[in-house]
Amino acid sequence: MERVILRHLKGSKASQLEEFPLQEFAELVFGRDPGSNVRFDPDKDDLVGRQHARIVREPNDPYRFKLVDLNSRNGTYLNKLRVVGDMPLLPGDVIQLGAGGPEIQFDIDPLPAAYLKATRLGNVGAPGATAQVNETRVGSAPAPVSGAVGGAPAGGIGKATVERMITDTKRQTNRRLQLVGGVAAAMLMAVVAWSQAQKNRLQDDVDQQKKDSQSEMQRKLEAERARLDSVNRANSARAGITPTEIAARYSNATVAVDFSWNLIYAPTGAQVFHRYVPNAIKLRNGRTVPLIAGAGSTIPAYIAVTDDQVEPYLTLDASSGSPIAVNGSGSGFVVTSTGFILTNRHVAANWRAPYRFGDNDGGVLVNANGEVLLDRQGNVMTTNPPQRWVPSETRQTGPKGEIEAFRGRQEYLYVRFRKNTNPVDATVARVSDQHDVALMKIETPSSLEPVVLNDNYKTLQVGDQVTVLGYPGLSDEVVAVVKSKDTFNREAQVRTVPDPTLSAGNIGKILRAADGPATDAYATYAPYGDRYQLTINSTGGGNSGGPMFDNTGRVIGIYFAGRSADAQVSFAVPIQFGMQLMTVTPNTK
Repeated sequence: MERVILRHLKGSKASQLEEFPLQEFAELVFGRDPGSNVRFDPDKDDLVGRQHARIVREPNDPYRFKLVDLNSRNGTYLNKLRVVGDMPLLPGDVIQLGAGGPEIQFDIDPLPAAYLKATRLGNVGAPGATAQVNETRVGSAPAPVSGAVGGAPAGGIGKATVERMITDTKRQTNRRLQLVGGVAAAMLMAVVAWSQAQKNRLQDDVDQQKKDSQSEMQRKLEAERARLDSVNRANSARAGITPTEIAARYSNATVAVDFSWNLIYAPTGAQVFHRYVPNAIKLRNGRTVPLIAGAGSTIPAYIAVTDDQVEPYLTLDASSGSPIAVNGSGSGFVVTSTGFILTNRHVAANWRAPYRFGDNDGGVLVNANGEVLLDRQGNVMTTNPPQRWVPSETRQTGPKGEIEAFRGRQEYLYVRFRKNTNPVDATVARVSDQHDVALMKIETPSSLEPVVLNDNYKTLQVGDQVTVLGYPGLSDEVVAVVKSKDTFNREAQVRTVPDPTLSAGNIGKILRAADGPATDAYATYAPYGDRYQLTINSTGGGNSGGPMFDNTGRVIGIYFAGRSADAQVSFAVPIQFGMQLMTVTPNTK
């Protein structure tokens, strides 16, 4: 029975053999997914994707196969060459799932005739021999009849008759000789032509063997070059790279992000404002006094949405307040050659993050009608602005009573690359519902060089070295005066030259409780979710969304916040949540 044989050379299944009947074969999927035909250990074979690659049989030829990469994160290699799309697969080829990952040899038993080398045709006869054709032998003329008189045969045959018979015999003999000679010449020409054809075929076989030999040698050289490159990368990964090398290799993939948004009322698209009220109240004795002494002519109004929570009183009247709007900056990093960029949610969709009020934004409480509230003693009820009010989550209703009708409208979202003063327009591709992660997209004609991602959330340890790149606002800036060469606009422009800042440190603490009770006796959980606490204290605002690298130069987290008291610590989101956002696989049970 014909069968496909997979010999595991490296990985958790090394030395194992898997067989599949050829007549039942359609395709084989390799991966860590439980539904894969060739399944790998989810923990030991961590370079293998959930559905990494597959072998497909050609529909028109049951003995021909191809290897297809399923957009795997770490790549699929055939004889040490990376598979882009698909490649033909032959018996004896070696498949590798990720650089340094498991290796599998593909084979067919018994080997089909299609893969057996054709028999070579040899020369006909001895070298240099020429085919010979013997001429037809001609018999002697009949003897004269005995007893002939005067040359005339007995029985009434005369001399003239005998001479005519001899002449006819000679004529027939000459005709036979001409016919035999023509046949012999034709046969000789056919033999010469066949010999020349065989010679040409033999030369073609020799030339093809030379080409095959050269192709095989080239393939082996490329395979050896790929193997050495893989070994060098593996050695580099084991030895680690320095922060200096990380900066040199990935600064071009780390981008600055500038954004501006306004809060709008979604049903109409109208701008939303924080309502202000006159800072004056008329007393019973007719005197007018300020609601808050020392404040301006108008002061912000707030409304209580729960017993212990206030929000800015929102209005669509542009003449009675200031707009709810934010301008800011952050960082991000390229994750695909086609222009996808990971960053924080509070950078790409900042209206889903706490709104920052000014230090002097204290105001008064009002009711649903906008009237200033007084306490039981008749005093004006004042309040400080809320600490963690998220505009998109406001509990106020719109004019028609809609809930959650307020959202941000992006006025601009720019991405700037290192040492390049021309910004690139970006759009928000996806925003996580659970984590401080967002995916942006830019359009560029050229291919981009992405970072390498590594989900090591389960194996990372406290004390491991990490490096952060980004664009913190506290870093010194370099400004360039860009002289215009535009005929219609000769004005020079002043532009900040983006250049990322490097911060190095260690993992100080790891919070692995996934936003809920853990499976221990005390039902512990992390109130602020899964994150890494870092010993990095040299960065700050503007670095949010920047990549955090491990000591092998792979991104393992997204920097998102810092905290200062008598000391300073900072935090990063595990990269696994960014990787989840890059797929459309189910994220709920």
